[in-house]
Parts: sequence; structure tokens; C-alpha cells
Amino acid sequence: MLNYAETHFKFPVSRLYRKEPVILIDAPFQICPGLPCPVWLIIRKANQFPVCINEVYGEWKNADGQSISFKLPVEKQFDKSFHFEELDFEKPENSTGIWMLKIFIKYRIDKKNKTCERWNYPFLQPKPLIINFLKELPPKPSGWLAGETHCHSSYTLDSVEFGAAPAVLQKAAKSVGLDFVCITDHSYDLISEKKFQKMKNEIAGAETDNYPSLHAGEEISCGNSKNENVHLLAFGNENYVEGHGDGGRRWWNTDPDLPIQKAIEKSGVFCFAAHPKLQMLFAEKLLLKRGHWSYRDLTENRISGIEFWNGFRGKDFYEGRELWVKCLLSGHKLLPLGGNDAHGDLNSYTAVKQPLWSLKHNNEHIFGQVRTVIPDTGKTPFSELPENLYITDGPALWLEKESGGKFILHARSTEDFGKFLSITIFRGEEGAEKIEQMKIDDSLSFDFEARSHTALYIRAECETSMGKFAMTAAI
Repeated sequence: MLNYAETHFKFPVSRLYRKEPVILIDAPFQICPGLPCPVWLIIRKANQFPVCINEVYGEWKNADGQSISFKLPVEKQFDKSFHFEELDFEKPENSTGIWMLKIFIKYRIDKKNKTCERWNYPFLQPKPLIINFLKELPPKPSGWLAGETHCHSSYTLDSVEFGAAPAVLQKAAKSVGLDFVCITDHSYDLISEKKFQKMKNEIAGAETDNYPSLHAGEEISCGNSKNENVHLLAFGNENYVEGHGDGGRRWWNTDPDLPIQKAIEKSGVFCFAAHPKLQMLFAEKLLLKRGHWSYRDLTENRISGIEFWNGFRGKDFYEGRELWVKCLLSGHKLLPLGGNDAHGDLNSYTAVKQPLWSLKHNNEHIFGQVRTVIPDTGKTPFSELPENLYITDGPALWLEKESGGKFILHARSTEDFGKFLSITIFRGEEGAEKIEQMKIDDSLSFDFEARSHTALYIRAECETSMGKFAMTAAI
């Protein structure tokens, strides 16, 4: 659902402000074999700016020159704060590979007829939806579950961002091949125990048969060792944990409500450091008192893991992984998490580039793209801490521990995600990691025997010809 960068915030003046609702189209970035491709029309703030959608039309195209044109008369008035309208028109069937969906919306507002392509965001060049119809299911070991561990629903809702309805996330999760979704809305958007329980009740009432499971959690704003605001992922907490420091709603007070350890204790569940080295605007540091997680923060509090892969592998990924390895080498075996911080963001990501002035669009933070894969114990994900997991945006890579310090490393890919370029084993020794490159060929499947010897831990990483990546926990 895009980051849903808002165009209704005008303080003190905004170049982006428009007297129109936000109107946009979104769909999952990939579709598993045999599953439908849901496409949604999203309308936000129609309660302030009522709009009539007259028609949705456009064309599907692929690299082989195939095309499908469609026209969908809608003629529907929208006047509520939030709408998710699933559109029903002709879509590719029994055809795999990358398809481009170029889509237009005709609408009428204040007696004026207008047309926009994909969205009506101001000063942002429209981009078609790019959808990959997979040839095979994403690979994973039997008896394991793949999930989204950091995403936002429509309960994350403020002047500059909003997410997707839980039911939309669940349907999209099925299409992209997820087994579970942890919905982690901002503590400063949930605001209170009452709203938190409302979110939990809506999630608890979601579909269960043949659909991925939804689990309510929270992204808690709390204070690091410098008394700056950092974010903490809690999965399955029974009650709301307050955290308003960097929510932008109380400008006179941006101090954290709770330090990290107090927030963990109040949550009563296993908690993970969210995007520890997130790259942020100077304005966020100055006005919202946002900071980063440090080695001290991770090792002096009861942190269970660290989500340093947050949608894409940029500077924050590499700095976060380095911090994680530093913790591992000092004996703190934190779990790695892969999430996306998706605010809907089903196909691509749109956010504020310069506050009140410009927006940006890219392929970061897409719902379900980076996934955490855990053994299925029959219990709610993360209700107990998994001893083993891997994180990936395509291939499967997992370690099996056997007796006598022996491990089996398994690697699986598909034609959709590419052949392996490298498979690497890392052994944690005193003060450093020893690296061993595995010998590979053009196969999409490998099994290696490895021994830990005197290592503190063993872990692995792989990369494919399609630029896809996976890494295991340290065991």
C-alpha cells in the first residue's frame, strides 16, 4: 500500500497539500502459483474531501509482448476516512514472469472531472505496478513457517503516514507466500489501551481457514542509554506499552516514556531491536529526538534479537549486521530478524523525501519481501524463542545441528530467485569470524557438512544471480 505519504499536513505551509483525498492503486509484488492477484483501490480522507470514482482502466504487459487491456466502470461515491476497494478486472492467468500493470483512475471532485495514473500524489511521477507471477513456491524447509515480522496496519495513522487494513495484509500475505504476519503498529499511533485492544480484537477476528495467521504486536518507542527514542518490536503482548516520545504529538516533550528495559518488562514478551542503524533525516533527530541502538543498549537489556535487515540491504543493514556480529563475538547470541517496516507498501514504497516539499518512490520496505523463517512448533510465532531461523528475500538457507559439533547446511533456490553466486560459512572465534567459501556449481540445491570445531558459533550467508540473499541465525 505504499508508505501512503500524506498530502493533508500543512504546517506551517506545504507544497504537497491538496484538497483531495489520497487516491492510489496497489497490489502484491509477487504472486505464488495458482493464487489470485488482488488489486486494491485505496482512498484516504474522503470524509474531508468526498470523491466519486468513475472508472478504472489500463493495461497489463509482459516482456514477451503479451498485453491485456481492461476497463472497469465504478461510478461509486466515497465519503469515509479510509476505503480499501478490491477491484475485479481481467488479469493474467497461467502466465508466469514479470508483468507490468499500467492503471488509470477517473474521478470527480467538486464537480471537476480528473484522471490520475496509479496515484494522485503531487509532483511524483507515476510508476506502473510490477508484479512477478512465480513459477514455483518460494523455497523453504518442510515444517517451517515464513513470516513478516515488522509491518503496519491502518491503526498506524497520523498526519504523514498510514498503513493497510489487517484484512488486506492477510490477503496479500497469502498471495506472496507467507504463513504468518506480525502486525506491529507504532505505540504513538495506538495511543491507549483501548485502541490497542481494538486492534487486537480486529486481528483476532481475521480469517483462519487457508489464510496466513495474523498476530498483534507493537513497535514501542522507548529510551536508549542516551535517552534518545529507539524502537522495540514486541510480539503478542497482552497490554499496551506506552511510547509517545517521537510521535510528534507533544512537541513540548520528546523524551521517551520508558527506558528499553522497562518497556521490555511491561510488554511481558520477547522483544527485538527494530532497525538499529536506521538512516534518518536530521530533522527527525532534532525535532523528534530519535537515535540509534548501541552495543550497550543491546547487551545491557534483555533483548532477544535484532532486526537489522529492514526491507533492503543499504548502509543500515551492513552497520546493523556488524553490530550484531560484535554482540555474537562477545557471547550475546541475539537472533537476527528480517522485516520490512511496510506501511502497507505491497508493491513499492512512497514516502516523504523533503518534509512539506517532495515525495520519493523506490523498491524499499515492501510488505513480505524480506521474511523471517522459523520452525513450526505448533505454537504462536515468537511465543517461545526459536533456537534456529533464517532470514531471506528469496532462497532458503538453514543449518541443522547434529551430534559431535557437526552441522548440515542446506541451500535451496528456484528459477524465480536465481542460481547461487556464493554460499559462505562464518565461524565465530575469539574476536573475529573465520570465513569459508563453499564450492558450488549451477545447481539450485546444495547440502554441506560443516563442523564448529572450537567456534563460539557457526552461521551462513548466500547470494544469488538475481541479487537475492539469505542468512542464518548463529548456532
